[in-house]
Amino acid sequence: MKVRYFIITSFIFLLCASFVSAEEAVWNDTFGYGNGQDIALDGDGNSYVTGGSEDVITLKYAPNGTLLWNSTMDFGMTSEMGNSIALDNSGNAYVAGRGNDNVVILKYAPNGTLLWNNSYDYLGSIDYGKDIALDNSGNAYVTGAGKGRYHFYCIVLKYAPNGTLLWNSSLTLDDTNGLKIALDNGGNAYVTGDGDRSILTAKYAPNGTLLWYTKYVCGSSTMSTVGEDIALDNSGNAYIAGIGNTGVYEDYLYITLKYAPNGTLLWNRTVNLGLTDQAFGIEVDALGNAYVTGCVDNGVTQDIMTIKYAPNGTQEWNRSVDYNGRDNALDVALDNSGNAYVAGYITDSSDQQVFVIKYAPDGSELWNSTCLYRSTSYGIAIALDNDGNAYVTGSVSGATIVTVKFGIPVDETAPEVTINTLEKSYNTTSIVTNATATDLNLDSVIAEINGTENITLENISGYFVNSTFEFSEGLNTLKIYANDTSGNINSSENITFIVDTTNPELRIETSNVSNTSELTINVTVTDNIGLNYTNISIVDNYGNLVNSTINETNGTYQITLRVPADGIYNITATAFDMVENKNTTEAIAVNVDENAPLVTINTLEKSYNTTSIVINATATDLNLDSVIAEINGTENITLENISGYFVNSTFEFSEGLNTLKIYANDSFGHMNSSENISFIVDLNSPEITIKLIEGKYLNNGSNVINFTVNESNLDKVTAFNGSTEILLNNRTGNYLNSVVLNEGIYNVTIRINDTAGNIAEKSLNFIIDTTAPVVAINTPINGTTFTTSSFSINISANDSLLNVSSVIAKIGSVRNVTLSFDGDYYTGSTGTLSNGNYEITILATDLVGNVNSNETVNITVAVPASISSSGSGGNHYSSDLSNGITSSVIKTAVSNSNIVYGSDVDEGYAQDLRENLYDSEDYEISGDTIIVGGPKYNVLANKYDSKFGISISNDYPGENKGVIQVLKVQDNSGKIVQSYTVVYIAGSDRLGTQAALEYFKTLDELPERPITIEWTENGPVLA
Repeated sequence: MKVRYFIITSFIFLLCASFVSAEEAVWNDTFGYGNGQDIALDGDGNSYVTGGSEDVITLKYAPNGTLLWNSTMDFGMTSEMGNSIALDNSGNAYVAGRGNDNVVILKYAPNGTLLWNNSYDYLGSIDYGKDIALDNSGNAYVTGAGKGRYHFYCIVLKYAPNGTLLWNSSLTLDDTNGLKIALDNGGNAYVTGDGDRSILTAKYAPNGTLLWYTKYVCGSSTMSTVGEDIALDNSGNAYIAGIGNTGVYEDYLYITLKYAPNGTLLWNRTVNLGLTDQAFGIEVDALGNAYVTGCVDNGVTQDIMTIKYAPNGTQEWNRSVDYNGRDNALDVALDNSGNAYVAGYITDSSDQQVFVIKYAPDGSELWNSTCLYRSTSYGIAIALDNDGNAYVTGSVSGATIVTVKFGIPVDETAPEVTINTLEKSYNTTSIVTNATATDLNLDSVIAEINGTENITLENISGYFVNSTFEFSEGLNTLKIYANDTSGNINSSENITFIVDTTNPELRIETSNVSNTSELTINVTVTDNIGLNYTNISIVDNYGNLVNSTINETNGTYQITLRVPADGIYNITATAFDMVENKNTTEAIAVNVDENAPLVTINTLEKSYNTTSIVINATATDLNLDSVIAEINGTENITLENISGYFVNSTFEFSEGLNTLKIYANDSFGHMNSSENISFIVDLNSPEITIKLIEGKYLNNGSNVINFTVNESNLDKVTAFNGSTEILLNNRTGNYLNSVVLNEGIYNVTIRINDTAGNIAEKSLNFIIDTTAPVVAINTPINGTTFTTSSFSINISANDSLLNVSSVIAKIGSVRNVTLSFDGDYYTGSTGTLSNGNYEITILATDLVGNVNSNETVNITVAVPASISSSGSGGNHYSSDLSNGITSSVIKTAVSNSNIVYGSDVDEGYAQDLRENLYDSEDYEISGDTIIVGGPKYNVLANKYDSKFGISISNDYPGENKGVIQVLKVQDNSGKIVQSYTVVYIAGSDRLGTQAALEYFKTLDELPERPITIEWTENGPVLA
């Protein structure tokens, strides 16, 4: 490696122009060969440049453009250059670049001494450093690329201030390249670059841990997409400017991305105006606004495009620059006021030239300027000093480093001097001298005090200040002198002011009590130099200002101030002299009371059902003396103050009409009273007389409820059947139900409330039945021909609400037969009938006279001449009935029932009853039904399980146990109420269900109550 230091003086013809304001190229310089890749400024305005094309070149310029030193590092290869430069707080310069196909990092002292240099070789092939950033401790973070066997990989390195490599990291993703790096306040490093035809963004912890990375693909994954620049806001959000593609060859997009600290993509914005839309630079201001610059296609050539985005991604403004040629911006910088400076190049009829433009935060163009060399020139990087001068580095034709300072040239005008905020008088000797002196080359600012003493003022944030000088009490003078480096001098006017540190003397007097709101206050105030004013104020007991006045009298005087209401007030006075020395009196408390108390009776009702009524009143007054209750105009009692309420709970009021009035007195003799309120004491409950017989059966729902009420202070009359209110009317003097009541059993509660809270209740029970009994003719069957002269009649008849009073079989016009009830059916005999055809009509009547006469059958009697009129009949069963059922009753029940199962196992058990079965999934009960299996798998069992006496579960009735249960189910869905028999055969497990089913087949009758069966090694037995 060879280190070469030399100075090259170049004189290249330069034309500079400024198109908006006076900013122009103050100086320019060219050096060596290649490009100026990056530039940085220290606090003194010195500029540091790095670049080159064959060697790593580093330059330092003074603010006036003098080249202070240069360094050229030759690492032995031809393609070597410095790509990035950064300065630490001590002015040391760190350079990252490429040397001998390695990443090289150099550190220079402010005087140009090379403190150390390091090379990093990834895998022995082509490596380079693209960008460098420093944390507050002087650690250097470098990003770039290292080539493996076939691909480049993004690398990140961290060096200590002494050059020790602290850690290195490579992102093992093929064809990746770190182009820019930025650090947040916690020392985390954010990298962006090329992610194999995507925008790569990665975040590293201070210890080198890769926290996250993301690849933003835009357009075709086979075409170039790259992150060109990165900036961070104060919250650690990362903003990326880069280039995407549309998927069409050489059709690029101007891309801006924002990532949260955890790597979440918060928003993305794309500009697509033509083929060459590209974003190259980005900066973020203190508010999180992002300024992006690059170029866009205008349809003929390309223009500079600068865009400002709000933190949420909203585009605040965009500005373009078009010089009718190929224009481009490569970098952007912000000053402390949020002004944006954009650097690049423009092309016009003169040639391509370095270009800088300045925008205000609102997008207004403040100025622009160019520098034109004899050959093609362009700006690559920009940096700002504290005075808003812009320093740009770039190249002339790619062969010479060029550096230009844009600003206002040195003027020959003397400084402008202004004394800031100096008052005519002060109440302290410690007075800050503050002046403003403006000049491009200001040298010193001096304060001349009282014409005898001079002190040099210190520049603090642009103001020239001294805060240590102690002025003397009395009259003082001050004059400010300012000198610039060109020898120009100017001074402010000579200002006179007074120092006074003595407070005024002040006293006030007034009475502590007042029966008027007009308060008279005596004031005495004096000041030796000059009183400014006295402020006399009154505040209420809560500290709120209620009145005040300002008086400029120096001496003794009297004022009157009004207060808005009764209360305790504090009066104070504060006197100020001309220099704001002040004196404040102690507060004088004044009790003001000119109003009678306010009196209110609380929560007194119009009527009561007790004589023990609590008197509760509110009386408000600052000086309340007593609160008295006047009862019925004859008796007075003093009320007791309990928690702010005036109360009596012992007085017994008389039944009937009572009156109450409250009197309140304060200690100033004011009295007030409430209104005189009347109320009733009523100790008797209302009387109810019901005109309907208890327990009556009715076949009509109109005017069923009928009662009268005896109560003079009636409040509310209600009737409820359970929780359902029955609406009433009282048009005739009797309370009647206002709507027709539906059929049903009624247990009605009549409730009467009077206004005193007395309550009377009576119950009324009745049944409304408007439906005739349900009739089913079991035998004879319609169309039957009998060979006997008489036969049996068997009828099922039931009524949903009331009992059936009679069932009569009308046999044509021959006779009526009254059937007898055997506990289950209505039965009888036809008596002897002659041969012929007969219509038998069944007449079923309930207790309120509802009659069903709709059921008829037609039969034929054909007795052979040789056969007796008496005969016997037989039983008929379903053809699919299973073997093993012995009882005719059980056979009939199974034959007449639908068998419903749940699981496949239950289906197998159910086939032991009969072959034709029903799946429980969509089954609804519409006839006699046998349910096989428990509620877990049988939907019908789950629906009706709770209606049976025993609920079936895995735990009950228990292992290997089952239950047989019978339930009558009523169907009200049709016009005629139907009643069905439902048999429930189920167990806790399979053997339990099997046990119950096998035992059921052995029964003689259907059981009246649940039977529990257990499966044993000997078969089913009663449990």
